[in-house]
Amino acid sequence: MGKIIEEKSKKGTVKKDEIKNSRNKTRKKGIEELLVELRTKNGLSRIELVYKLNDSKVTEKDIKRWEIGLDYPDLDIIYKLSEIYKVPSEEFILAKNNSYEKGLGGMNKKVIRWFVYTLNVSFYAGVVLTVILYIVTFILALWFFMTAASQAKNL
Repeated sequence: MGKIIEEKSKKGTVKKDEIKNSRNKTRKKGIEELLVELRTKNGLSRIELVYKLNDSKVTEKDIKRWEIGLDYPDLDIIYKLSEIYKVPSEEFILAKNNSYEKGLGGMNKKVIRWFVYTLNVSFYAGVVLTVILYIVTFILALWFFMTAASQAKNL
């Protein structure tokens, strides 16, 4: 009889663990991913979302910046988005916190996002351009130090 109780309690903890894991999976999503997912799921273009937000301060470029992760919507916009998508605003706030936790403010990702935003290219192209930028910077730095060392040697 003791074994049956243990098995039932184990099954109960598994269910609780499954619920916690499913919550953690949804909470680990960054706000930029959540915004893109909800907009595409609802079949809205960025322009349509601007009209639905009905805020003179928000433009299509702002929405693109949010979806790329260059910027984040403020609380007023989050509440409007939660009304439009019928999603609790807590989910947006958790996703925003996840974006900060993931380190999306890191230098590499900022450079990539800057390329994506300014050149209007895909994220993959932004990664390639960032790698090229770093390689060129490394070569120029190497060249600079080699010439400085040879000039110092000649003195």
